[in-house]
Amino acid sequence: MEINKKGSVLVVFGNDLPAKKGQWWKQFDIVIAPKKLEAKILQCGLSYIDLNSLVDPGNVQEASELARTLSRLKLSDGRRVSKFVNYHGYELWWMHYDDICYKFCFPFTQYRTLLTYLKNCELIYLYKPPFASLFRYFLEAHKSKYEIVEEFSQTIPSVGTFVQLLLSLISFPWLVVRRARLMVWTSDQFDLPRTHDFRMAYIYDELYKKKLAFVEFIRSMESTRTVIHHAILRRRPAIYSYAIVTVTHFLAVVLKGRGSDKKTLNLRLGAHDNPEDDFWFSVATCYLLNVTGDIWSIQAIRFILRCIGIRAAIISAAVNRNFHEVLACKLLGINIVGIQHGLSPRYYFVSDYMFDFDGEKMMSVDRYGLCSAWWKEYYIKNSKAYKSDQLFVSGPMRPLQQKSLSYLPSNATAVIKVLFVSEQLCVPSESLPFLLTLMETANISLYIKFRTYHDGFEEWLKENRPEILEKIGKGKILRGAMHEAISQCDAVVGSHSTGVMEALLQLKPPIFFLTKKWGDYFDLSDCDLEYKFFARNPRELVDCVRKSEEIPRDTLKKLQERFFGDPYQNGSKWVVEQVEDILRNTRQ
Repeated sequence: MEINKKGSVLVVFGNDLPAKKGQWWKQFDIVIAPKKLEAKILQCGLSYIDLNSLVDPGNVQEASELARTLSRLKLSDGRRVSKFVNYHGYELWWMHYDDICYKFCFPFTQYRTLLTYLKNCELIYLYKPPFASLFRYFLEAHKSKYEIVEEFSQTIPSVGTFVQLLLSLISFPWLVVRRARLMVWTSDQFDLPRTHDFRMAYIYDELYKKKLAFVEFIRSMESTRTVIHHAILRRRPAIYSYAIVTVTHFLAVVLKGRGSDKKTLNLRLGAHDNPEDDFWFSVATCYLLNVTGDIWSIQAIRFILRCIGIRAAIISAAVNRNFHEVLACKLLGINIVGIQHGLSPRYYFVSDYMFDFDGEKMMSVDRYGLCSAWWKEYYIKNSKAYKSDQLFVSGPMRPLQQKSLSYLPSNATAVIKVLFVSEQLCVPSESLPFLLTLMETANISLYIKFRTYHDGFEEWLKENRPEILEKIGKGKILRGAMHEAISQCDAVVGSHSTGVMEALLQLKPPIFFLTKKWGDYFDLSDCDLEYKFFARNPRELVDCVRKSEEIPRDTLKKLQERFFGDPYQNGSKWVVEQVEDILRNTRQ
């Protein structure tokens, strides 16, 4: 069917306009951009539309269901697209399941209104869009004339990536001689003065107690200067596996050409005339464009593991960031121990669930520790990524210490101290009404907890609403450990963060609020409990906070047992004990 396309449009996603001369602007009828650029655009004599009016917060539940639908998509020969590439029994499509969810399905729920608007335009110019491939596949499916200027469009790996590769090459001979039998997959974010990932402190403590030799496979997203600085501080040979995977993918593109795998596989969807089907087919098969890069990367990591002599691995969970390492281990028969490092319902951590997976071989870690018996039953019921014999009750990765803080209320006055947890992945416009209502409510003293590392919500407040931070006051802005922040307050609120739920570790009430993006993330509205832990609007949140002091200790204890099991059970110790068991059984 012929589409009647009208008008030309420029869409600006960032805070700066394209550096073009006056004549160039005359080709556009409309400019869609952030509100702060409105005045400049109107000065050019162009029509203006606020970008925010065409963008939604998105919805993780809908995105999860879209990804699930794509996994069931069938090719013209009747096969599911997820089964098209089988490498030694492993269906490689699933390596990128969460990439498809996070980089395509979820952004689609955000930009659907904008995409619908654009498909009827005659000429489209997109300036620095996030998720450029999403827009490209959609506009190509609708046969739109478009041009995209990407913010990060480099095809050659960065200098920092090659620095990491060089550090790996320097470490490799030493590691071959040393023959460490344990691999630890980690990031490059230090908790100084500790020289390791701040989230894995307890695991490292146990490894040092047991005097277990290990080699780190690092996914570093830090600056080149930080990478070098951390390498000097670490004073341990290490393999920067993410850099190796990145360079290997690049070589596959150079030597074989992007898209050659798709041509070789001759992928075809059943006959159709629907542009939407074309679009979703492109999304579902985009990571098959360079499946050679995936295979070569797995082979490269497997070669390194074999040469070093690895016999066991600690990888928290199999996700898009480490599937090459996971499958390399599996091909060598190396058992992998993982552990739940955050409370992970089925809606967002999709690689932990893979709802319609029925592959010949499992792509998840071999032994997966969960916080509680409730989580084990939850995974057995909802996850296809794990079989029941892979799941264990390990206790929390970061357990409470016996000298933990008192569970008594933090004050005996009429004022309720509330901790608002800043969430990196929140939509500020959704969280702000709840924050402001708490600030304006009498007898509520509001504290806010920001992340130690970069905090997106804090940056947004500084840029857009600095007066809010001033009104809260420096004394009530907390940046330390989550348990220390919780200890200063009576209740903890947020939309989805595990940090909110950690209030239960001190038997304090966690209260979540409804956003379009996260919904009822932990299904708390369905809990068979007398008291409410979920608010659907700001006034309801205030009501929940005020009534939170009435919640009996036994009710909080019941929720604590559900989500955290025994909070003193050391899950990190369990991880290291499992590794010791594997190493004992694989001695030659």
